Amino acid sequence: MAALEAEHLAPRDIAAYLDQAVSTVERARIEGHLATCNACRRDFVAASEVGARRPARWVVVGVPAAVAAALAALLLLPAERTRPADPGAPVMRGEQSEGTLRFAAVVPLDGQQVHPDSLLFQWRSQGAGVSYRLTLTNGIGDVVWTASTSDTSVALPGGVGLAPGREYFWYVDALLGGARSSTTGVLEFVVTP
Repeated sequence: MAALEAEHLAPRDIAAYLDQAVSTVERARIEGHLATCNACRRDFVAASEVGARRPARWVVVGVPAAVAAALAALLLLPAERTRPADPGAPVMRGEQSEGTLRFAAVVPLDGQQVHPDSLLFQWRSQGAGVSYRLTLTNGIGDVVWTASTSDTSVALPGGVGLAPGREYFWYVDALLGGARSSTTGVLEFVVTP
């Protein structure tokens, strides 16, 4: 079974993973890729949601069509920003992706002004043994910095320069056990001038 095709997971690999028909080595490779690749993670979530409604085992031929339909639906939905009423409670995305868990970011708060020398990212724990991937992008979506950790906080390293007065976006994805993931969703902050 080919684990990766052209740097992304093949639909048959996602199907085999969801069907628990992969070896321990393949499982680790797929989970590692899902922890670092947003595109494959979106495909995985879409395929797992479609598969949750199917009573039979995955049919490899049906996965590409299901993934394409789910991606088309995601592209056609309007973008919406929501904040949880209770920062400690998981929030369901509802309209965008039913069943996708969200967890709370602690700091920096959405829209907050921050000084880059003391910038610390913190989020709520999703339990023991969870891997987190923080992604920081500039205002046009270019990745500025990423970090992988099992902790719930990461400080911005001194070598990462952020421009004063500019807005930046950040989010954390958690790779949970049992082929599940959750996210903080995208938050914005502005570097103090």
